[in-house]
Amino acid sequence: MQTQVIIIGAGPTGLMAACQLARFNVDFIIIDTKPAPTHESRAMLVTARSMEIYQQMGVADTVLQQGQMINKFAIYMNGREKAALETANAGNGLTDFPNLQAFEQFKNEELLYEQLKATGRDVLWRTSLVSFEQYEDHVVASLYDKSNPFRKISIKASYLLACDGASSLVRQQLGLNFDGGTYQNKFFVADVQLNWQQPANKLIASLSRVNFCAFFPMYGNNSYRILGTLPESFSGNEDVGSDDLKDVITANVKLPFSVEKLNWFSVYKLHHRCVNRFRVNRCLLLGDAVHIHSPAGGQGMNTGLQDAHNLAWKLSLVLQGVADDKLIDTYHDERYPFAQWLMKFTDKIFAFMTSCNWFIYQMRTYMMPHILRLVLSTKWISKRVFRILSQIWYSYKKSLLSLQFIKQKLKFCAGDRCPYILTEIDGKLQSIYHLLTEPKFHLLCIGSSGYDKHIPDHLTAYIKVVNLPLNEGWEKSGVKSGLYLLIRPDNYIGLLSDEMSPGLITGYFNTFKGN
Repeated sequence: MQTQVIIIGAGPTGLMAACQLARFNVDFIIIDTKPAPTHESRAMLVTARSMEIYQQMGVADTVLQQGQMINKFAIYMNGREKAALETANAGNGLTDFPNLQAFEQFKNEELLYEQLKATGRDVLWRTSLVSFEQYEDHVVASLYDKSNPFRKISIKASYLLACDGASSLVRQQLGLNFDGGTYQNKFFVADVQLNWQQPANKLIASLSRVNFCAFFPMYGNNSYRILGTLPESFSGNEDVGSDDLKDVITANVKLPFSVEKLNWFSVYKLHHRCVNRFRVNRCLLLGDAVHIHSPAGGQGMNTGLQDAHNLAWKLSLVLQGVADDKLIDTYHDERYPFAQWLMKFTDKIFAFMTSCNWFIYQMRTYMMPHILRLVLSTKWISKRVFRILSQIWYSYKKSLLSLQFIKQKLKFCAGDRCPYILTEIDGKLQSIYHLLTEPKFHLLCIGSSGYDKHIPDHLTAYIKVVNLPLNEGWEKSGVKSGLYLLIRPDNYIGLLSDEMSPGLITGYFNTFKGN
């Protein structure tokens, strides 16, 4: 068998990579050892940045309809609310998705799998990677078909994407160090039908001296995901049952409740680890295969989705001959720093929330609620918190793919996510993200009559010109006169300039080439 890309693993990251490659008409084969998509999952939240990817794919409304919007995040201690943040519309003016959205990992997988099948593709289920060999211009993978053990499968591809999770066989066979550590306390997760008096759209984090629990509302009557740490007394216990979990949760939350139904639970160890190379020759690692961390902030699954979104368009340009192979190096350059930051960020939050240290416990119990009430009541700070947790803040401004030639003093720069600006589209005031849905670059011409006649002929298939008026939204962002933004297929600013010419566009695309 021969293809352009082989994807190992059909979890959220692998399925997103497949769907993105399909958008760019890249040929691929995707495999997974499971017999079908899983219905047991740990990730809960979908960030605004991931929702923008789903919007680009045309499926954001499905997430909104089948997910659960969270209107309030509250911190409890000893059964009493100590601090709260109203999260409803917390990101207004920043994104089309200003709310905290719960949408379980298995639902993300189902959504992406349906999108994949709609393109006429499917996953090779019950198929596992045995080994692979890399060559100068391709990779050959040997597979094992569990449904037909006597069948030997060999696939030749230009690139291999490792989306095979925290125990990645690809990472192990590449000999990469998965540097980091393991948290001391065990972690649990349980999907339940819960009977209690709390509002259905309220996320609760309950802290105690010995552990913490969080209650995530899910779609459906009284459906909750409860997760948290087990006290140190369970450290040597390898057989934790559902009754043990109920006792732990009851002791922690100190609120009246009853578990009507326990649908699923799991107990496991948490790790915080990251490799220092996201690419090794023809192999690229994504998602949990390359970085894992605590669930603090609901960042993990979303980071894997964005890894795939960042990489897919680069692979497509290389495979179509528009760019040289070195363009793919920017995947590591752009995503590795974020993974490093994220691991440190979530580690600090998790350590503070779970530490049994006397001093930290006193800080958490007596000082943090007062600080949080002060901080979260300040509008600009709460907006900043939303920007961080929603992942819309991150910029690739240090990337080789971020170029700017401007004299205007703008509130954004090359490498930033596309500015969130409202404009009239089809008679309605909408964000410009509704115009950035095609799998190509978009040249935004602000206050200009357009530039389509000057796009170099060899690039017309890869760039769509969008003419936009210089309205109040742009003016508030610092735009005073004509401006041009070349938006990458993943909706980050690649090129920013006060003026535009065919040579400038050609020069930008030449940064993708070796000469």
